[in-house]
Amino acid sequence: MKRRSILRRYIQIANIIKERILSHEYIVGEKIPYGHQLCEEFSCSKITLNNALDILVNEGFIARQRGLGTIVKTASPQHLPVPGKLNPPIQGVSRLHEAQGIEVRSHLLLFDIAQPSAAVATQLAMSDDQYAWHFKRVRYVDNQPLSIEDTWIPVRILPDFTRQDALGSVYQFVEKSLRKVPCSSHTRFYSLPSDDEAQAWLDLAANEPVSVTLSVTYLNDGQPFEYCTSHYHYQRFNYNAVVQRN
Repeated sequence: MKRRSILRRYIQIANIIKERILSHEYIVGEKIPYGHQLCEEFSCSKITLNNALDILVNEGFIARQRGLGTIVKTASPQHLPVPGKLNPPIQGVSRLHEAQGIEVRSHLLLFDIAQPSAAVATQLAMSDDQYAWHFKRVRYVDNQPLSIEDTWIPVRILPDFTRQDALGSVYQFVEKSLRKVPCSSHTRFYSLPSDDEAQAWLDLAANEPVSVTLSVTYLNDGQPFEYCTSHYHYQRFNYNAVVQRN
């Protein structure tokens, strides 16, 4: 009987926190209150609170980062893979095209270590004193320019990342080096007038636009690892989605 009461308690706490996320009381990209504050508010033990937060991690609402706290990922999460089952990787540019025998290559415009802006750092659950790999590359598919990608990846996640790795498939490098899978991505889509850089590298005329994606990609352990803004040649940009109603 006591065990059943504890079970109901941590589910109840998870539902309260979820409601605060859905109502935007807890803002996407920001931390929720610290564990000891929530334990005091809900008059519960750390074990009960951790069980509640584990539910929200598995449902995709939050990401927990040692030393940084608990970050709200989204108020409308994609479902995370079920532990113990095969976690399907995101189909990046390399995997998508090379599976069809199409050559993909990259040209680096920038490769550096830097501190990201506060907005990018928040999305990547980084503290103010942490650094990230910052690289910009042009992606070519069958020798035609597809996109310019501007990417940030925390150094603490990929400490051994190199310029050569940035030329290849980042997602496949992550899978091999970390034994983790990039499995969910929150992406915005919009269009902009092309600038001088896009016109030069994507073979666009001054009056032609670019299609833009802004993505935060998460590993299958829930942590955000990549912030990427991509500018695509508008004629070569394709977006396919599968929407399922549960």
